[in-house]
Amino acid sequence: MEIKDLELDQIDIYGGTQARVATNDDAINSYADSMMEGAVFPPVVTYYDGTKYWLADGFHRYLAAQRNEFDSIASEVHPGSRTDALKHALGANATNGVYRSNEDKRNAVEIALEEWPNMSNAVIAEMCKVSNDLVRRCRNAMEKMNRIDAPRQVTGKDGKQYPAGIERQPRGESSTPKDDGSSNSGGVGGGFSGKAKGDARAPGGSNAEIEAEARKMIREGEIKHSELDKLGSATALDYAETALNVLNRMKTDDPRRAEAVNRIERWLEKEKAGTA
Repeated sequence: MEIKDLELDQIDIYGGTQARVATNDDAINSYADSMMEGAVFPPVVTYYDGTKYWLADGFHRYLAAQRNEFDSIASEVHPGSRTDALKHALGANATNGVYRSNEDKRNAVEIALEEWPNMSNAVIAEMCKVSNDLVRRCRNAMEKMNRIDAPRQVTGKDGKQYPAGIERQPRGESSTPKDDGSSNSGGVGGGFSGKAKGDARAPGGSNAEIEAEARKMIREGEIKHSELDKLGSATALDYAETALNVLNRMKTDDPRRAEAVNRIERWLEKEKAGTA
């Protein structure tokens, strides 16, 4: 990373790295006036891929300099691509600058989900610096509107694959406030409960807890039982409980239920006789 003056024309602001719904014209005018009075602002943040400087943070400062007809602006230049700039932009201004509105936060999440629908809610939330509950709600809404496809698996913070069903419903309680200001009872990345190193309720926080929670959800019918095959720690008991759960959900007069029970009984008889 280096700090250098870049000509405004060198910086690409039209590459889709603006995460806000819209810029704030009052802020731009205020910044422009302050710049004319000699105020020194922090450098904007850009990523350089060898060809283009992608603006990642500082759109209001850039537009203020442009409004003042400045030729250049101080920039913190990082090596990287448009994707790197976008990842930076999605979480920019979470704690400083022109604070993001709730609409800005949702917009950032929607951009991230469109770019990386196979990343877990926890990864998206960390990238956008928002709550996991907001990501979960946005994902569900976007899938219903067919803006994104529902993935079968998602990639957690640890780079491993997890059944996408664990992202669907919040479980447990959390004192983390929602992004709209109300209390949040949804867990991270699907709401896993318990504590572990880092964020214990998100994929990548505690693998043992994630897999235990996923097995529990499969047994209770919240995820397809076929997902058990994707969990390396699944036990024979998990498969047995899953089968029993499926049977318990079937109507007693369903002929398939009777056939399944008979099949299990025959297997048990062979097992007792040592011939299974």
